[in-house]
Amino acid sequence: MTPPRDAPEVTYVLPDVLGGVASFAANLLEHRRADAFRYAAVLTANDKVSDTRTRDPFAADRVATVGYSLPPENLYSVLRRVTRAIRPGPGVLVANDWIELAAATVHDSGRTVVAVAHGDMDWYYQLARRHSDVVDLFIAISARIRDRLLQVIPERAASIVLQPFGVEIPAAPRAAAPGRLRVAYVGRLKDDKGIYDLPLIDRALIDLGVDVRWTIQGAGPHGDELRARWSHRSDVQWNGYQPKARVLEVFRSNDVLVMPSRAEGLPVSLLEAGAAGCVPVISNLPSGIPDVVTPGITGFRPEIGDVAGFAAAVARLAGDRARLEAMSAAVRAHVARHFDATTCTAAYQAIYARYRELKRPRAAHIPLDYGSRLDQPWLPNAAVRFMRTAFRRTGSAPSATS
Repeated sequence: MTPPRDAPEVTYVLPDVLGGVASFAANLLEHRRADAFRYAAVLTANDKVSDTRTRDPFAADRVATVGYSLPPENLYSVLRRVTRAIRPGPGVLVANDWIELAAATVHDSGRTVVAVAHGDMDWYYQLARRHSDVVDLFIAISARIRDRLLQVIPERAASIVLQPFGVEIPAAPRAAAPGRLRVAYVGRLKDDKGIYDLPLIDRALIDLGVDVRWTIQGAGPHGDELRARWSHRSDVQWNGYQPKARVLEVFRSNDVLVMPSRAEGLPVSLLEAGAAGCVPVISNLPSGIPDVVTPGITGFRPEIGDVAGFAAAVARLAGDRARLEAMSAAVRAHVARHFDATTCTAAYQAIYARYRELKRPRAAHIPLDYGSRLDQPWLPNAAVRFMRTAFRRTGSAPSATS
């Protein structure tokens, strides 16, 4: 039964960008059980950011998109727009990026603010430090991120919790198939995912006498450049953007997932691949990866940028299909035991249920340290846009909001 319209609301705010954060929110919404809350998803879309937008639906009671343009808009006008989309409390604001935290700094909606640290990157730790006075609870999705948050904001140790998210465990795993090893990359086509290593890994495999079948599942700003660098092979299957059901089928129809990422938190693709029994060969990053991949048992962890190491791991699986099947079963069992979506989502809902006790007192005024001289709450948005556009034409613009 859907709670009444005046029930407290859990609102996920996230960038309208295809990727792990969108999958995180979508999975939590899809697998939630009925409780005392209404649920919402608010997507923030900066038209100055060139990236693939989220397309899969969110299983929420309401979904809203906030479009904006930074720069040249007045930051305070944008924050008012974001706050209107969030709506006043009671309930929970689940923050996944900077703009909703900035909005919560300027406008107290009455919500309990839960900030999710998605990556083992300076960006997320800087957000935690900058917005510590606004955030009521920090959720770290991996042990590494939790430990780093404890170092960055030790005074908030009591309000930092470790809570991984989960993925759906398919009823049937991938099935073994004779012939060429089936290898996939699934994720955003962006350079920070290490995608330019993929054609190099393929060349190294060819030099080892190993011919595999490649599937590239995803979209992103660097897809065309990746294709250009993979000109030595014409049989790569490029799937582009696909709805979630089709993406999950990729894991079930491949043997190995190759992820040469440069930085991660807890990759959704890693968990989805493992749930299907697709064996991961992924960069040896400290966050999330060791929680899933035990080398030689549930996958392999070559070092970042080690093209030869990635190729050797894939070649090892291609040459020993019995080992491949044993590792496939092991990684599926591990993900099912520790990262099942139903169990993990219930843990998130248990956190939200404590929203009243988690709410901390906050100062009447908390300074906002974003923006430039033109970002002022009293300046009309139209005037700021006009001035920034004029300054940009003359080359004398003050620092724009980022």
